[in-house]
Amino acid sequence: MDIIKKIALTIFLAFTSLLMYGQSKQKAINGLEKQPILFIDSIQVDKSEMQKYNADQIASVSVVKDSVTLGIFGNTADAVIYVETKNFCRQRFVNYFASKSIEFKKLFESLGDDKSFQYFLNGYILNANYESNLAAINDNVFLSLTIIDQDELEKKHNGIIDKSYGILIMTDSPVDFFEGEK
Repeated sequence: MDIIKKIALTIFLAFTSLLMYGQSKQKAINGLEKQPILFIDSIQVDKSEMQKYNADQIASVSVVKDSVTLGIFGNTADAVIYVETKNFCRQRFVNYFASKSIEFKKLFESLGDDKSFQYFLNGYILNANYESNLAAINDNVFLSLTIIDQDELEKKHNGIIDKSYGILIMTDSPVDFFEGEK
């Protein structure tokens, strides 16, 4: 048993030494100097700006490390991080839906916000943290938007009594496109 441990330890040490030998000091120093470039709601910011947000305000985070994107920034970054807040995503999907449905636009403008709306996506009720899913809808996947009033909302979806309108959105997307409940 001792001989197996010695062989395993020897292999481990040899492998570790080879890895350390393969890392040049300059490469390691360059790697430490590079920092990710951060965008919040499409505006480039520094890391201190990110500290102003709570986790419950964030709708989505995307990390991009491909060479084309990094090349845009002169290869001075090791990644580009895109953060979208829930408010930013909400603005995007409200503007998009208003461009697709004059009825939605008029209703939203008359109310001033969407707090009385219950959103549905492909038959699923969207209850929380859905902003990035709705903001991801575009002309490639959008099929229709239908508005139902409170009476129809209560009849078709028992238990939804705290909303005045149902916004039924249909897309040509996979069923697992979002997290919702039937």
